[in-house]
Amino acid sequence: MSGHATIQVSFIDAETNRPLGEVKLPVGNLPASFEAATQLELGGSSYEVVSATPMTAREFQATGALRLELREVKVTLVDPKALLYSLPTLNGELPGLAEGSTKLGRQVLELHEDDWRQVEFVALALQSPIETELEAIRQIHTGHRKGAGFDALHIRSGVSFPLEGIRLTLADLRGALGEAAAWQDGLSFRGVAGLVAGGFAVQLSPALALYGTERDGHVTALGLQQTGTHADSEGVVRMLAALAARYQLCLVDWCRAAQVAPSPQHFHDWWAGRG
Repeated sequence: MSGHATIQVSFIDAETNRPLGEVKLPVGNLPASFEAATQLELGGSSYEVVSATPMTAREFQATGALRLELREVKVTLVDPKALLYSLPTLNGELPGLAEGSTKLGRQVLELHEDDWRQVEFVALALQSPIETELEAIRQIHTGHRKGAGFDALHIRSGVSFPLEGIRLTLADLRGALGEAAAWQDGLSFRGVAGLVAGGFAVQLSPALALYGTERDGHVTALGLQQTGTHADSEGVVRMLAALAARYQLCLVDWCRAAQVAPSPQHFHDWWAGRG
């Protein structure tokens, strides 16, 4: 890669917009991109990079300059015994990332890693493992709630293949969602570089997005994410109920330990309860 061997880096306080300093750094000492969450040490303090201009080494090597807006990371010591989990359950495995992929310059759905498959469609035929997982989560709710959090966490592993036995292709899904659905360029995790391998996402309404993974054109996981305020999504909810009924799926809201039968009324009641 040709260009500047050293980069003039300007550090800016993201809260006050005041300069924190400037330094010349060899381009090899800087990351290839600031797509992923990045921290650095400056003047004996730890900072997180809020924004980088430009974002990639290819760009700042061409210009010879880089502006980093930083926010100081303040460490507060907490008694480990006082720590609580904000959620009662997490999925036990995250999907891999597509090698060499990037979300820079793309319209993607970004999930927090903790949100992965927290509300998802599951084959009705998997009722036994669904109920086993739900019972474990109910025990967290009843036996481990401490105020606004939980002092224990259930890691789900019993429904590794939620659409097992279901023949739902990505083309089928596109057809069922219709032309009004806004398909994204991919799926990613917040603060992590790259795109989920085989990941897809579609904005159904200002309040709801559908996402998942596919392999060889067949959908292998299908989750639902609330992306905005509880807007009127009645038509979308009815469409999702019809999709579930057609492919013999239920909707499982794991954190609420709720299983939603594939009918418009059940889906409506579930969505109303999330308001």
